[in-house]
Amino acid sequence: MLAETMEWLDIQSSQWYVDANLGGGGHTRAILERGGSVVAIDRDREAVRRAEETLLPLYPGRLEILRGNNRDMTALVSETGHKVLGVLFDLGWSTLQGEDPERGLSFSEEGPLDMRLDTSSGPTAEDLLESLSESELESLFSEGDEPLALPIARALVQARREGRLPRTTTSLAAFVSGVYYRKGFRRSRRHPATRAFMALRIRVNGEYDNLEDSLCGSRKLLEDSGGRVIVLSFHSGEDRIVKRRFRSWVSEGAAEFLFRRSLSPSENEVFENPRARSARMRGVVVVPR
Repeated sequence: MLAETMEWLDIQSSQWYVDANLGGGGHTRAILERGGSVVAIDRDREAVRRAEETLLPLYPGRLEILRGNNRDMTALVSETGHKVLGVLFDLGWSTLQGEDPERGLSFSEEGPLDMRLDTSSGPTAEDLLESLSESELESLFSEGDEPLALPIARALVQARREGRLPRTTTSLAAFVSGVYYRKGFRRSRRHPATRAFMALRIRVNGEYDNLEDSLCGSRKLLEDSGGRVIVLSFHSGEDRIVKRRFRSWVSEGAAEFLFRRSLSPSENEVFENPRARSARMRGVVVVPR
């Protein structure tokens, strides 16, 4: 939904915008190509390094790349001294992150059960599978809208007792698929392990808490300029947080909806990029103080 994102972000020449999830740099590049300037944030060391090598030399004076958590957006952007006119959140992981088997974000290739976006700190997905109780694992998978949260949690705890806990992405995917098979679920276009992997990634990276904090930070940054906040989410849990937060701002008189209902990708875009099928866009304009 790149075209729609740029349209609703309403890029103005020489104005500064925050790309709160730099990732592969696609949105940052698009803003720069339209004449805007960007403060790009990511906690992924590799994402920052790639952008510094490929984008920074092309746009001197118009691009600031910061390594950090976007929940600290207010402090990070304030240090640059730039007044920003819009904030963009793309809550999906980049293709480069997903294709790196060492990250453990995908089960298409075997890799360690890591899943951390910042690989220098915090527990891995394997650490969680090793340490959480059955009820805690059930809660974790339920946050990812996993319909078999309890059976999967129960099976993992039993496997842990017996010393056969999955240790790689492909073995965990096969394990979850086995639970689905035993429960008689029919095959669908979505791999049975998709929601379980997403739930683990969300918990490993504290994505729900980060989203709550970073949304509040974006509003604070834009209270003087009256700029726009655009969010692209790819999971119903994320979308619920954004929807609730935006409604609360509007009811307080602190923001106005750019469009009342979430926007979805076109059929053509989904055909060309099946990963976009779950994308939802929401946007508000912050009312200046």
